[in-house]
Formats: sequence, C-alpha cells, structure tokens
Amino acid sequence: MEGRTGPVPVRLEDVAAAAGVSTITASRCISNPGRVSERTRKHVLKVANAMGYVPNLVASSLVSARSNVIGVVVPTLANPIHGMVLQGAADILEPAGYKLLLGNSHFHRHNELELVRTFLGHRVDGILLTGKDHAEECLDLLRRSGTPLVEMFDYNPNPLDMSVGSSNFDAGASLGQYLLARGRRHLAYVGHTGLDDSRMMGRLEGLRSVCALHDATPPRHYEITSDPGSGNGGEVVSTILRDAPEVDAVVFAGHQVAVGAIRHALDTGIDVPGRLAIAGFGESPIARWISPSLTTVQFPVRETGVEAGRLLLGRLQGQAPAQRAVRLSFEILSRESA
Repeated sequence: MEGRTGPVPVRLEDVAAAAGVSTITASRCISNPGRVSERTRKHVLKVANAMGYVPNLVASSLVSARSNVIGVVVPTLANPIHGMVLQGAADILEPAGYKLLLGNSHFHRHNELELVRTFLGHRVDGILLTGKDHAEECLDLLRRSGTPLVEMFDYNPNPLDMSVGSSNFDAGASLGQYLLARGRRHLAYVGHTGLDDSRMMGRLEGLRSVCALHDATPPRHYEITSDPGSGNGGEVVSTILRDAPEVDAVVFAGHQVAVGAIRHALDTGIDVPGRLAIAGFGESPIARWISPSLTTVQFPVRETGVEAGRLLLGRLQGQAPAQRAVRLSFEILSRESA
C-alpha cells in the first residue's frame, strides 16, 4: 500500500506459495487439519512458523462462527484470589481449545458493561463474570446475545444463565456468630467507598442479621477509599476505637486490609485480640504469616473457577447443566486475631 511503512504481515497466500501447496490446502492445515495428510500438515506448519505467519483469528471466527475465546471480568487484578479462580477455569477450558481474555472492571458496573460490550463485539464464545449484581443494560446485552454466561464467587439462586459461588450473606452471618460466641458484643464492619460489589454488601447484611437475631448491637459500618487488594486502610481501627470505644471486634470486607489493620495495631499498641478482635474474608499466605495470624473466612476459590469452567464448557458443547446455580461451601479459619 502506498505510503505504508514497516514490515508487511505474512499472508496465507505467501505461506502456500513457499510450501508449494494451494491456498485452500494451507488454510486446512492450519484451521481444519483433519482434511489433509499429517505429512502435508507438518510441512505447511513448519514453513508457516519459519515465515512468522500468524493466523487471522477474526477472519477464522467469521467463517466458523466460533472464536474459541472466553471473556472474563474480575473486579481487580491486585487480589491473588482472582489468579487462582482463573487458573481453575483455565485448567478446564484450555484443554478443550479455549483461551481466556481478561478484563478488569475496577469494581464498577459501567466498566463491566463496557468490557462485556467489547467481548460481545469480538464474538467471544462465553463469558465469566464476578458477582451477581450487574447493570441492567449489561444484563440486557447478555440476554439478547445468547452468549453462555457464568456468574462467579457469589451464589445466585436465580442467575441470568448459570452461577457458581458461596453465599456471602451466610459467610457474614457465620463469622458474626463466631465472634458473638466468643463474647464479642459490639462489632464494626469496614467496607470500601464507591465500589459495586455484591459480595461485600452480602457479608455486611449477614453480619447485621446475626446481630439482630442475638439482640446484639447492630454493627457499625465504616468505609475506606483504598483498593481492597492494596492492603491499605487498616489504620481505620484507630478511628473506630476513637469514635466508639465500646467496639470489641472489627470485621473487614477483605483479608488484605485486615492484615494491614493487625500491622497497624501492632505499631500503635492495640492489643489483638485482647482489646480488639480482627477478622476478614478471603485467604492467602499473608493471613497466616502475620502475627497474630488472621481469623478469616476461606472460600473455595480454585474450585469456583473449576466449576465455572465445567458449567461453561458443558453449555458450549451443547449440554444442559444439571443445575444452573451451584452453591459452594466456605470455612472459618479460627486463628489468633479473633
């Protein structure tokens, strides 16, 4: 093309000419190997690799109506649990020929909507979303597209398509019950300002429910501005104790900030758990390594990814799921901080 600078991509026609085969034979060697001999396929692929040929996947997907790509939306890349759930999903989907395309919503529904719009525009074969609360426009897009969908991490008994996760309401209630059983009567809950996350709100509602059931003081609700995966913001415990000295337990929406709170307590002389119990949700090595170690709710993260992958793969293979909503368990890891 006139005025074009830089190298020109190798075309399929160039590969065919170099390999001494027709363009259609070269195409079959790459995208439909069952229709050519093994000897021819190996020869053409060797030539293609030597020339640096990269197949045009967009063109291939137009022909086959399949992209072999799964779009995944997570709320943050800072939290290692999302890497674990992606690994679980990849272990199921990649052997079947699918690749994962990752998007970060930054805990905002509008960002999730734009990612879903982009994924659908690229004709992904399926989508994995985090949580169960989404913008209505996003749900409408997914409903109209008919693209197979699995919502992960937060149990949803009435999903748009399919769902796998634990009940965050029950997790919050169970952790509240655990603290009340250990004599804690004045709880506080720390969430994050301006984030669209059904999981965090479910945990708070569960905590409120169990406090009401046992006639305990309703948990005080605080919000911090830091990213949940950053570990920053733990100094809020000093603010809580200054505002409400009666508080004897603080529950954090995630475990990383809870670890930061323990570190802050150590630095400022707050006795944990003597003066103040600290607990959270989620698990990683830092929760075990901090001293006192963090009492937290552990979710089956990798199992969530594996089960989501199985549900999606079954749908892609034309199978109806045995159950559209899969409810997973959780476990309270009783440690030194509470």
